Amino acid sequence: MPPKLTAFHSQVNVQRQVKIPMRDRIHLTADIYRPKNVDMSLPVLLMRLPYGRAIASTCTYAHPSWYASQGYIVVIQDVRGCGTSEGEFYPLRNEYEDGFDTVEWCANQLEGSNGKVGMYGFSYQGVTQFQAAVMQPQGLVTICPSMATADLYHGWFYFGGAVCLDFDLGWALQLAQNRAWYLKKEPQASLLFAAQKQMAKWLESVPLSSIELFKNQEFGDFGSFFFDWIGNQQADDPYWQKLNPLSYFDRFDLPALHIGGWADIFIEATINTYHHAQKVTRKPQHLVVAPWQHLPWLPKIGEIDFGEAAVSHIDRLQVDWFDFWLKGIENGISDRAPVQLFLMGKNHWLDLPEFPKDSHTQNFYLSCQKQLSQSPNRNHQLPDIYVYDPRNPNPSTPYGFYNQCHLHQRWDVLVYQSEILEEDLAIAGVPEFILYAATSVPDTDWVVKLLDIYPDGKQMLVSMGVLRAKFRKAWTKPEWVEPDTVHEYRIQLRPTCQNFALGHRIGIAIASSAFPIIERHSNTQKIPSSATVSDFVEATQQIFYGSDHPSHLKLPIK
Repeated sequence: MPPKLTAFHSQVNVQRQVKIPMRDRIHLTADIYRPKNVDMSLPVLLMRLPYGRAIASTCTYAHPSWYASQGYIVVIQDVRGCGTSEGEFYPLRNEYEDGFDTVEWCANQLEGSNGKVGMYGFSYQGVTQFQAAVMQPQGLVTICPSMATADLYHGWFYFGGAVCLDFDLGWALQLAQNRAWYLKKEPQASLLFAAQKQMAKWLESVPLSSIELFKNQEFGDFGSFFFDWIGNQQADDPYWQKLNPLSYFDRFDLPALHIGGWADIFIEATINTYHHAQKVTRKPQHLVVAPWQHLPWLPKIGEIDFGEAAVSHIDRLQVDWFDFWLKGIENGISDRAPVQLFLMGKNHWLDLPEFPKDSHTQNFYLSCQKQLSQSPNRNHQLPDIYVYDPRNPNPSTPYGFYNQCHLHQRWDVLVYQSEILEEDLAIAGVPEFILYAATSVPDTDWVVKLLDIYPDGKQMLVSMGVLRAKFRKAWTKPEWVEPDTVHEYRIQLRPTCQNFALGHRIGIAIASSAFPIIERHSNTQKIPSSATVSDFVEATQQIFYGSDHPSHLKLPIK
């Protein structure tokens, strides 16, 4: 007997905990929302998530009942091992086959379905869309992935070859606590809940590979996948190749609406995936990027309010997208600019034919007296020097528009600034920093921040880039550094779209840590996450500039 259809509100009915069979006879559960008093078959909108059906990404989107009221059957499903779904949970591992089976069920067996399915959701729910799409299930017409990726190594679990510590550990703990909570396991659910309130303690754990949080039987083994994340430290490790939708992108062939946020930690991964999608299919790939952080999507991000233009319009945009692709409604969506970017500082939208690339660039060169100059210094200059101590790593704010001044009142960071801008300077695309540097150790990290320096001295973070030194030539062929030898490092910063205002300065900060955004590097040949405190080595870092080694910032001018 199907679940009872109950009234959710005046326009929508909901069936709760509907069982959907998978190929291995495991059942995953879903809540299904339907508009009332509709006698015709309708297309289906599907979201698959590990956080519980009731949440349904309402921290970023309108409630599923709103989407149903727009003329859709909306299916919100707990992934395997989460909520009331059966089976064992392992992050993202089962979403290929389960996504395929769920889409085909929605297209062919769901009562009232017209056979056309669209998917939406952000973060994990975005990755599940790519994983389902590469399986090419019957009925999947289009997807709307937000703040998601098809490459889980670059820009998701790792930044520039360094473990994204704050995210990796925090997310592992969240997923572990959720799993214990779903299973009603005590004391594990309570202990993991308490551990979430003590994140600062766990982030300081050394070494990460032995962190008690996921080793001690008192906590259970709910988060043991964390050790897989930090233990597979190269992009070509089989672990990532199997998990990444990008490995199967030759089978991606759907129109997609990609959504990102300039202050989202995954912005690099989002933009890279959009580019990969463009390469493998001729189906339309649209991109919308607002100033938002990962969640919630509000106009005020960090310390800056971007105004009314930054209010989220994604719910309406997604319905327009689905109306066109799933219902055939000619609403002009195909005539809109395929790329819409929010220009921060001017606080308005840019309509573009493509994401800016190979555009005009303007260089700013490191110079003496901690200056950034638009002309390279023709003279030989002595390097600037700082010492990075892993026992006391340079701290970080959350990624986003936060004043960095208090972080830069230290010995282990160098800040360079341009002359006062005599006119606005707008950039859009991927900034790059060409660094000439020497280190006293065989491996270390380089962290570069792009700053908007205000007339009152505030240093607002605009973008940042990370590069682990051994990956300077290739992600798949690490090469140790010859100590005290100058090497070139090409460091891509995260994509951005920013106006530097008249009267401001452009700033660059160079350090060897951003803790806890990335793990601390021990400055040795040991995997950083396995190094003990006794393994830590201080690194003397020399930053070169001048005629022989012109370290410089390349800005993509809008």
